[in-house]
Amino acid sequence: MAGRQPPAAAPLLLATLLLLPGTLAGPVVVDQKVSAILGKNVTLKCLVTVTETVTQISWEKQDHGTSDTVAVYHPHFGVSIQGNYVGRADFTNPSLKDATILIKRVQFSDSGNYICKVVTFPLGNYQETSIVTVIVEPTITVGGGPEPLVDGANETVAAVCTAANGKPAASVFWETDLIGEKEQTKISAPNETVTVVNRFKIVPSRFVRKRPITCIVIHPSFNTTIRVPYVLDVQYAPEVTVLGYDGNWFVGRQNVQLKCKADANPSPSAYIWTRLEKPLPENLQIENDTLTFNRPLNYNDSGIYICDVVNIHGQRKNQKVVQIREPPTTTLLSTTLPPIHSTVGITSVPAFTKRSMIPQSTLESVKSDSLGTIIGGVVGGTLFLMLVVIIIVMFYLRRRRTFRGDYYTKQYAGTTDIQKDSQMDVLQSNRIEPYTDYEKSERKLEPNNIFQDYPIEVQKSKWQSADNINNRYTEGVELPVDYYEDRKISNAPPYLHDDYYDENEDDLISHLDGSIISRREWYV
Repeated sequence: MAGRQPPAAAPLLLATLLLLPGTLAGPVVVDQKVSAILGKNVTLKCLVTVTETVTQISWEKQDHGTSDTVAVYHPHFGVSIQGNYVGRADFTNPSLKDATILIKRVQFSDSGNYICKVVTFPLGNYQETSIVTVIVEPTITVGGGPEPLVDGANETVAAVCTAANGKPAASVFWETDLIGEKEQTKISAPNETVTVVNRFKIVPSRFVRKRPITCIVIHPSFNTTIRVPYVLDVQYAPEVTVLGYDGNWFVGRQNVQLKCKADANPSPSAYIWTRLEKPLPENLQIENDTLTFNRPLNYNDSGIYICDVVNIHGQRKNQKVVQIREPPTTTLLSTTLPPIHSTVGITSVPAFTKRSMIPQSTLESVKSDSLGTIIGGVVGGTLFLMLVVIIIVMFYLRRRRTFRGDYYTKQYAGTTDIQKDSQMDVLQSNRIEPYTDYEKSERKLEPNNIFQDYPIEVQKSKWQSADNINNRYTEGVELPVDYYEDRKISNAPPYLHDDYYDENEDDLISHLDGSIISRREWYV
């Protein structure tokens, strides 16, 4: 055998078989591992590439050390199926080059090692083995929990996804954006199948009703991922709203109704209509959620109407206040044409005033609006006058406080000069000049902290004479502000109290420089 040369096409065929996944390359080509789904069909491939004369091809199954014949093909005697595979196994294309068989309705007992044997002459047998594993496709179910979801209840199982009796165990999980807890359990059976149960728990709320969640199952028996959607169902007591009243129900209006809208799960079992503190008016038609006024409305129909809705989770109600108003005032239009009068012989037509009918309610509203406008104008004018008076008084008081100086010197020190430099050491001599140039030359002046030329001791004896006092303004000299402190002037008039002056006497006096100063005011 070692010296035999294979035909030229043999290397190409063997190279092709080496590229096939899960196959064994050689004179006999098979799938090394095969998964068979329980209850379905499975194909076992066997291709023969030997150049010797093939006398017979057969399949055998090895299980627990024993070997059983499954199928045999002989070029002269045909096909033979043995044992438990009668009626379930057959060659797909029986020939000396292809020994592929099909096993129908796979059973758990079909798991094992299957050997494809090729008998040649004169070199003997070639064989390869395929390992067959029987898997079980799980049964998938998705549903709600054992207890219904009720709004306001504690954590409850919302949905259950089950992949039952799968081999191997399936992967089961939930896909959702809801907040909840996922709980998974596995149950094994004697036939090596596994049941996987995944529970999704949430705290029930009416707001998650009709929200979808998806159960995802992955198993080798499926060609793709299985996705099963499920919609949550939450039960809750009714939420009631009364509709139909538009605020324009008036006496004489007909064919109006109140409708009780209830959002409830499960659906309401009863609707109950009542009126607060009064019985319902007569001649009304009640049909479940609708209260109809078949007759014209009247004042007695006013009131608070209440609708109670009942289901298995409780009773809820809502109300609507109904106010019957006066009928609207309308002017009926005449359906006949007015008579046409001839104007022949009429030289002039007297003028007349056309009057239009205005409803009383409109006149009252106009009167009330006019009265409100008048009152608002009076109040606004009063406030404006008070504001003007306050501004004038403040301006007058401010003007009275602006003069600063001495009665005799009439020296004015403005607020600007006082506020500029508050430090004593930065005051300049030209701010207040108490002496003339002549006085400065006659006296020996020495500088001090405030005025550079101010004398330490001022000689005031010459100023005490009556002539100097009487003529203190004729020489063009201004006295110091503090000169008359602690001095007594013989010819000076005494201080007179305000009562000394008559009520009609003017207290203002004029100075030589033309200024006018009050005799009663104190100047600082």
